[in-house]
Amino acid sequence: MPNAIYNYVYYEPLAVGGPVTRQNRIPASSSTYVPVPGIIVPPTNDLAPGSQFHPDMPPASHTQGTTTYTFGFINVSGCGAGQTSTNLANLPGSDPDNPLLVGSQTINILAVYLASGISGPGGGGPGIYLDAFDETTGEFLDNFFVTGIAPDNGLTHNVNVYGSLGVVPATETVTAAANPMPTPAVINSNANFDKWDILEGAGSNPQVSGQNLIVTGNTPSNLVAFAFYQQPESVYITGGYESPDIILFTPFSTTSIGTVVPVIGGDTKVLPGVSYGFAARIHNDSEFEVSTKVTFWTIPEGVATIGQYLDTQVATVPAGGSTIVYSSVPFVNAGGIDSHTCAAVSLFTPGTACSFNANSLSSATDIPRPDINVAHSCSAWRNTDTLFVSPGAPWHIILGLGRVHHFDPVAEISIAVNVRHVAADFAKNDKVLEVVRANRAIYCKTPPYLIPSLHEELPVTELKHEIIPVSKGRIEQHKEYGRHIVQFENPAETEFKISGTVPGNAKPGEIYLVQVNAHYPRNGKQPSRIVSFLEALVVKGK
Repeated sequence: MPNAIYNYVYYEPLAVGGPVTRQNRIPASSSTYVPVPGIIVPPTNDLAPGSQFHPDMPPASHTQGTTTYTFGFINVSGCGAGQTSTNLANLPGSDPDNPLLVGSQTINILAVYLASGISGPGGGGPGIYLDAFDETTGEFLDNFFVTGIAPDNGLTHNVNVYGSLGVVPATETVTAAANPMPTPAVINSNANFDKWDILEGAGSNPQVSGQNLIVTGNTPSNLVAFAFYQQPESVYITGGYESPDIILFTPFSTTSIGTVVPVIGGDTKVLPGVSYGFAARIHNDSEFEVSTKVTFWTIPEGVATIGQYLDTQVATVPAGGSTIVYSSVPFVNAGGIDSHTCAAVSLFTPGTACSFNANSLSSATDIPRPDINVAHSCSAWRNTDTLFVSPGAPWHIILGLGRVHHFDPVAEISIAVNVRHVAADFAKNDKVLEVVRANRAIYCKTPPYLIPSLHEELPVTELKHEIIPVSKGRIEQHKEYGRHIVQFENPAETEFKISGTVPGNAKPGEIYLVQVNAHYPRNGKQPSRIVSFLEALVVKGK
């Protein structure tokens, strides 16, 4: 069981004029942590994995003898990328959208204080102390972290090596690096700049503007500021419109996976009215555990932009691994036997590109496109279906746009159909086998022809399809070949049928992948977007 371990220390700045440095930092002679004497530290305690963690509030100040120790900041590491706060009223983990979740790692809580009466650089007068801190590891960063100081760039070396800036009449702008810089005798860091925080200052001095710390001249008292850095988080789901990381299964369960509905082949039909288990496999490329919000959706009619919110779960994904997250609400195909309901999943991880923080009032139109970065996506769809067909036989699928809001005469919703052919012996090709082996970690449960790099190389073929309205409306040829404009009388009734004929010379085991793309134009604040559906026509033997 993981523990929470507290340490209350004070920042003991180095002095300029001796051999001491902040880089390479030697604890016996450099800026370091020193335990605050006499302060009461919370005891180590056991934590329940999966619970939310809230650190005990440290005292705002503590006096021992003639020295007063004033709270500077608190850092919690061991929960994702770590969190830091200089505000006792807003401790790490207090944001409901960015909770601290207990995983398997020890959680370290470090409260850093400033001691009164510290002399300035050189031994007299006020001092300006600057340093860098890694929120993820909970330790000082020894790397050089200041790229320049304007107008006196010659002072940069002093800050990087000694951690101090002399008091001068002019205003100095200190610029922190986006990432700690390679530094002699120090392990490189891949952390990202998070923020400057003022631990001690005089009124509005210094000021912060992004990566810039602005220190006005002739400061009357000590100034202490830290540049805080975080290790990058990388939690993702395999994206696309046929993601292997979306799992539908029977019977419904929130703890275990039963009989899985395959992506293609076998019995892939999701029967109407049946409660299916709905789960998603979430991956983590980070070097530490990361918590993320996983939201489950149903998208009706195949290529609609509307959708129904089902559930949100908060999950902790192990470092360099993956975990399966279960929806507490079943997936149900709400349509008839010849209609389609798609499953979708979106991720929210604060401070990353996965920034769509969904809740029960959110709109599915805000779900990020799953095909922007398929390998490391913030969302995924599961809409692949299988039809078993015979050579020379007709086929059809019925899709819909759901309720649409693009009924402006200028707006044009268009439909495009693209068909790719998969040979019966496709998976026996040496090149295909090489790509499959190279992508095993991500696409181990994906049919090879759905791996993006292989899918794009499949030959395009023609099934002589046609598109006709099922709901009242009409479909016209778009000025761009291969696309059709769809218009319906009722914006809530938008079904259409795509039909064609399987080639007479098709061989058993061949597959025709019919991809339908609905192109939605920009509408008010909603950007234009494409929603896709994939139907697999699998040729069966006689």
